[in-house]
Amino acid sequence: MRKAAGLVIVGLCAIIAGCGSNSSGGPSAMGGSTNGGATAANGGTTATGGSASGGSAATGGSTSGGSTATGGTGGGSGTSACVLPTCLKNFGADCVESGTCTTQTDSATGSSNTCYANGVKEINVFDLLSGDNALTVKKGSSTCFTTAFNGNDVYTGMGSITVKNATGTTVASVRIDDSDSLYKVTCTGSQEVSLDPSCQSVWPISVLMGTTCDDGTCAP
Repeated sequence: MRKAAGLVIVGLCAIIAGCGSNSSGGPSAMGGSTNGGATAANGGTTATGGSASGGSAATGGSTSGGSTATGGTGGGSGTSACVLPTCLKNFGADCVESGTCTTQTDSATGSSNTCYANGVKEINVFDLLSGDNALTVKKGSSTCFTTAFNGNDVYTGMGSITVKNATGTTVASVRIDDSDSLYKVTCTGSQEVSLDPSCQSVWPISVLMGTTCDDGTCAP
């Protein structure tokens, strides 16, 4: 989680020193966004014995192998080691950012907008006084999901990131456990689960990790 921590510091830097515009994507849910994705792998075979002529039918047992690994929807290359909870996989494949990107940062406030070639935008509103961030991920005029968090609280393990779907319903809470630096996710109504470290590159967790985009124009 070193990378995540560094991007939280980007937000904190804006509080302390104003931090003018830069090419690191700005503080959108801990920094900006990276393209993520994952592959699913399922294995397993069934072995069935035949019937003996003139006798009774004999059926063998079944065996299943392989493992199931599911990551984000769409996006760049992911890893089969990442298994995301369902509540983080229902934001729509069209919402996964791809292509070249530019970030426009307000040097006075630390807020930023990041635009991707496929039409996805990440709009982060940063409060210099409190350190609070409010991120909205959109595709065209449609909202994919939103997050809200305090960078200092998340970095120290004292707070979490609230994730809401397009209708504004809270679907998950994401935090960094300062004891093992792993993401911990609690889907609404479910118990907390730990994510594999490889999930850092899987969308939408990757949105919390930050990206490197050129400085440019990006209207919200």
